[in-house]
Amino acid sequence: MTRRGGGRRFEWVIVGCVLALLFAVPVVMSINSRSSISATLTGAGSEGSADPGTAAPAGDSGQTDPAAAQPAPAAQPAPSTGHARAAVVAAEAAAAPSTELAVAVYDRVTRESAVGDRGTEPFMTASLAKVVVAVDMLDRRRLDGLVIPQSDISLLRRALSLSDDSAMNALWTKFDGQGAAGRVRGRLGLTGTSAPKAFGQWGEMNVPAVDFVRIWRYVLDEMPAADRDLMISAMDSAPATARDGFNQAFGLLSPAVRGPNGPGAVAKQGWMCCFSGKTYLHSSGAVGAGDRYLVILLTREPRGPGWDAARAGLDRIASAAVRALD
Repeated sequence: MTRRGGGRRFEWVIVGCVLALLFAVPVVMSINSRSSISATLTGAGSEGSADPGTAAPAGDSGQTDPAAAQPAPAAQPAPSTGHARAAVVAAEAAAAPSTELAVAVYDRVTRESAVGDRGTEPFMTASLAKVVVAVDMLDRRRLDGLVIPQSDISLLRRALSLSDDSAMNALWTKFDGQGAAGRVRGRLGLTGTSAPKAFGQWGEMNVPAVDFVRIWRYVLDEMPAADRDLMISAMDSAPATARDGFNQAFGLLSPAVRGPNGPGAVAKQGWMCCFSGKTYLHSSGAVGAGDRYLVILLTREPRGPGWDAARAGLDRIASAAVRALD
């Protein structure tokens, strides 16, 4: 009897254990399922991913870092390429057969450059020589201690904005304009820039389009901010009519480029007549948001058709080049 009663108790113990295990399994499964959901919501392995019903580890608040919860910033697309070459091709295609065009374009974002067929050929600068003289004067003031009175700074502004020839004549004489081309060539590593053969004839300074790209890069990216801003603000304030009455709203300063529907530009213009029966009409500057593109357009035309025809031709060239930069 005793042995039998002990057997029954043993059997009841076994049954009780089995029942306890059966009831415990759903509980464990329920806990594990909740932990999985919590891990999914908070990120497996991240701080604060513990089951809400459990205590946080010592030294941990159990809260998710707000900064870690922020989405990662979207990667910025790489800037598009090939615009400089496209602009050169478009400009040359838009030029009339009678137009001798030197074009060079530089993308300041991608650092791509493109040069047309005549891009390395020196052209007489006309009033673009004023940019060379301005760079030379400001560099010498900074590097050599050249004294430039405020009255001469005002003349420099007039030379760059109104394209005032009288102001340029005074600066050329007082600050050795004849030597400016050589000094700037040496400092910037230019390849084809040279002084005029006849002293005082600053419009006959020779500079190829590729050298003007280098000069503009220097002004925008290497000159001290104060000198750069002086030059850019002066050119940016250029009115449609120059000091001599010439309409300088052509090329990069034409309404199609500089107007409200255009990309915008800051530029220096040049015009001159009539060597070998030809007119010279130039437009050089920076185009677009952040002055991204440097565009140099130098032209020689037969004198016969006149200035209006020359301006219309350069407007067409500039518009084609700028459209290719979009």
